[in-house]
Amino acid sequence: MSTLLNGWEARDVLDVLLVAFLIYQGYLLVVGTRAVNVLRGILVFAGVWAAAEVMNLTTLSYLLGRVGTVGLFALVVLFQPELRAALERVGRPRGRDLGASGAALQDLARAMERLAERKTGALIAIERRTPLGEYAATGVSLDARVSAPFLEALFARNAPLHDGGVILQGSRVVAAGCLFPLQPGDGTYRRYGTRHRAAIGLSELTDAVVLVVSEERGSMRIALAGRLGPDLNGSELREQLRSLVYDHADLQPARRVPASPPAEPEGRPVAGAEPPERGSA
Repeated sequence: MSTLLNGWEARDVLDVLLVAFLIYQGYLLVVGTRAVNVLRGILVFAGVWAAAEVMNLTTLSYLLGRVGTVGLFALVVLFQPELRAALERVGRPRGRDLGASGAALQDLARAMERLAERKTGALIAIERRTPLGEYAATGVSLDARVSAPFLEALFARNAPLHDGGVILQGSRVVAAGCLFPLQPGDGTYRRYGTRHRAAIGLSELTDAVVLVVSEERGSMRIALAGRLGPDLNGSELREQLRSLVYDHADLQPARRVPASPPAEPEGRPVAGAEPPERGSA
């Protein structure tokens, strides 16, 4: 053992540390996103391939080698948005102004309460680890400080951008009028309107915290990890925003998620979704 260690030079140690660091950073890029499931599948595939090579299973090894070559190019094509998002995250600054985020938290909650009181529909996505650049590109680019009056103005009835989603990065509003992916209308939330289904759809594909205000009921809800939480009051909203966005204490939505959520009609189509089918809310 000592002989082996004596043969190591400083650059060999540095080489190993750098490789370990790169592997860890690559893991951080995919953890919490749908790409992590693909990574698990690749590891299982590689393990079976290695076992076939060790056991000298010529035919199986040959077939897996062919599939692996084609699959590599297929993954690059299918997961091009995720690869672009990963490169975007690598080049993004890691720092965050926690003081400004605390003020933004209060302004965001205040705007949500006022919009709910007026029964003005709203859809706001807060970026966390998964970059939302591809969705921000579908809307109007902004660079404004989060404030209650500004958010209320964006969602005011007849405002140019009120039908789209707003994306927040830290304490900044980066885009408005954005198109979010629509959750399929054949699942648990098929009776919900397009605004709520857009919130659920984005939360399924990313780890964003998506806030939605119903223009029919004036309720405030949070969509996270493909699930829609219950109605929240102002204090509950502030508590969950602090936990989910700034403390990262929980990766699940509200404390009480109904197993069979009630129908909530949402008449105005938003976020680039098609109008609801005839006979649905």
